[in-house]
Amino acid sequence: MGAVTASTSSTLSNLTLLELDGVLFDFNGTLSDDEGVLRDLFIDLAAAECGVAITARQYQEELAGRSDREIMTDILALAPDEPRGVEAFLPMIDAEYKARVARESLIRPATRELVHALHAAGLKLGVVTGASRLQVIPALERAGLLELFGVVVTDDDVAEGKPNPEGFLRAARTLGLEHMDKVAAFEDSVPGLGAVAAAGMIAICVEGTHPKEVLEQHASIIIAAITPACLDLDLRRAQSSRARSSQPA
Repeated sequence: MGAVTASTSSTLSNLTLLELDGVLFDFNGTLSDDEGVLRDLFIDLAAAECGVAITARQYQEELAGRSDREIMTDILALAPDEPRGVEAFLPMIDAEYKARVARESLIRPATRELVHALHAAGLKLGVVTGASRLQVIPALERAGLLELFGVVVTDDDVAEGKPNPEGFLRAARTLGLEHMDKVAAFEDSVPGLGAVAAAGMIAICVEGTHPKEVLEQHASIIIAAITPACLDLDLRRAQSSRARSSQPA
């Protein structure tokens, strides 16, 4: 079943993922169930290499959802001594992430099923992440998903990370998606949801990174996990909410 071609979906009585033109996915904490891995990685790295103590709550509230480069910049700003530059830490982050996820793929089978279903339906798919290409590409290959995505936009490809919409808009251009109201994006963080909103896309929020009461302030569709059941989501609510927020006061 292919995507419909209408540029305005408000006339549809029911709007599901299969009626869109494309679907984009954040990676960390969204496609990959690895937000806890990242949290522990940065907390350990900050303490061991920078002399900075970060609590799990501080990470979730202030750093989660941002690019590796931005997270390290904030950590280094707290360092008591003159530390090495951000660039010195990025290879360390890539190597440590690879080591921590080497035992098994953190992309769940149910998530893979949904990606395969969307691809089989003819939708254009992409990944937009603040992680590095060295982290994301091997993980997608290992899960057997890389060839299903027409574009993978990483921190290496943008000048500004989320909540700036640059990554999502770049992915849309590369995939040839012209109508942002016919594109959905799965996200798990407040910065990511901000980027989706700024790009004019439909946000589908995955629980786990932030408390649900926080997510409810930024998304009208919140799911517990990415599974084939997402094919039955009614996306009209997200479109209506976005339309109301865009209207002048």
